[in-house]
Amino acid sequence: MICPCGSGRNYTDCCAPYVEGEKDAPTPEALMRSRYTAYHQNNLDYIEKTMQGEPTRLFKRAEAEGQNQETEWLTLTVYSSEEKGNRGTVSFLASFRYQGKAHGMQETSLFEKIEGKWYYTDRQV
Repeated sequence: MICPCGSGRNYTDCCAPYVEGEKDAPTPEALMRSRYTAYHQNNLDYIEKTMQGEPTRLFKRAEAEGQNQETEWLTLTVYSSEEKGNRGTVSFLASFRYQGKAHGMQETSLFEKIEGKWYYTDRQV
């Protein structure tokens, strides 16, 4: 199976090790792609596990479950990825269908390496 993250690679060689908890994502881009894949799979446990700070406080599990049930994730396009020390950014467009209508979410996600592990910490829409 081709990985949903848009890398063109096989799922088992791409996001599976991260989403399935075998190892931590080594870069902000790998974490971003694996989080997209987790949304695609409706794996909100992984989404919660890979965030810190403000996103953790804002995340409403029940609301996210309801929305994700009505969402068909279509494609992920990564425009740029940057890593500087313990901080990183990934700019992307996630295309999806929600309640039958096509949408796109374009943002720059912010990541921070905390105790050797990357986390999603904020975003710029």
